[in-house]
Amino acid sequence: MLLSVKNLSKKIGDKEILKNISFDVKAGECLALIGPNGAGKTSLFKHLLGQMQASSGSIRISNKEVSDISLKEEIAILGQENSVPKKLKVRELIEFCQTIYKNHLSLAEIDAILNFSSEQKNQLVSKLSGGQKRFLFFILSLIGKPKILFLDEPTSAMDTETRIRFWGIVNDLKSKGMTIIYSSHYIEEVEHTAERILVLNKGSLIKDTSPYALKSEDLEKEFTIPSKYLPLIKEIEFIKNLEIKKDNLVFNTKNADEIWNILKNSCSLNEIEIQNRTLLTAIFENTKEEK
Repeated sequence: MLLSVKNLSKKIGDKEILKNISFDVKAGECLALIGPNGAGKTSLFKHLLGQMQASSGSIRISNKEVSDISLKEEIAILGQENSVPKKLKVRELIEFCQTIYKNHLSLAEIDAILNFSSEQKNQLVSKLSGGQKRFLFFILSLIGKPKILFLDEPTSAMDTETRIRFWGIVNDLKSKGMTIIYSSHYIEEVEHTAERILVLNKGSLIKDTSPYALKSEDLEKEFTIPSKYLPLIKEIEFIKNLEIKKDNLVFNTKNADEIWNILKNSCSLNEIEIQNRTLLTAIFENTKEEK
């Protein structure tokens, strides 16, 4: 097992930010860590990187304690924020990062995935756009040829085209056997890229599953019907989150058949829109609301 977390807990004062978390990661897995803001995702990342010390439990990577200095050669991180050097050009920063590692990507290998023009490489890093900076720091995280790559909200600030390129590179890294653990607030990234999902909520690991299995767990149905049918449903106890809009009503329920029995004598099927609301959908909606 490449990474093993056993009964990991972290308490700061009276607040328990991580609660008895256990999971294993095999070499070559691509794993997404998701949950609402404040769930403990960044704290867990910091523990996995040895940046925070656990109150109890253990973390082992390549059968070594996470504090083992030799792991620096095996692990790379793209954090949510990166310090931007004000007076270094792009090519100078790349060359500096190469000097840190004995075994590093060549300039030709870096150019092939970075795809910056000569003009961009001679530009100050501080003058790049937000998305360009984010993509550059992603490439810098690969220079040391890590075995495990941690990506914390990696595509924030990237435009759609850059995000597509980014995930194309990630899929290529997956095919070559790199282990990747990332957090994301884009549901489509998790659905199309992760092989496993860890769901955190309030510091606890509540699910260790796959995107397919999680998406299949229908929590409830979301109904949209014309607003003229409000008198039929406003007193129903088993609907929730009722939104009364100008032209329609939106509400959720776990009792779809009962709702249809109430509506069918007055409302046609063409007037009803029904969508599945899954745990995966709910998690990402909550994350967006809290941003």
